[in-house]
Amino acid sequence: MLVFTNRASIATALTLGIALGMPLSVPAFSAPSNTATQSETAPSLRPGDLVRLRSGGTLMTVDSIKDNQAVCFWTGIDGQPNTDSFPIDVLQKF
Repeated sequence: MLVFTNRASIATALTLGIALGMPLSVPAFSAPSNTATQSETAPSLRPGDLVRLRSGGTLMTVDSIKDNQAVCFWTGIDGQPNTDSFPIDVLQKF
């Protein structure tokens, strides 16, 4: 009887350890990320919108939209104003 209880305890501990050690999100079940999906979900931007590059960075303000490019401006860490244009597909709206 002691051997059975010992094995049952070990099996229970292993099961709980594996169950509690698994991550809560499973990447295999997430939607695939590809450029077709990103371009289809590109944000509709207007002047004055706050945006950030999808890869990260500082918040920027959209100044104008020309074709598939958004002209944005921001203040750099040195306090100087900056401006540049970016493809709309690489921007994330806030």
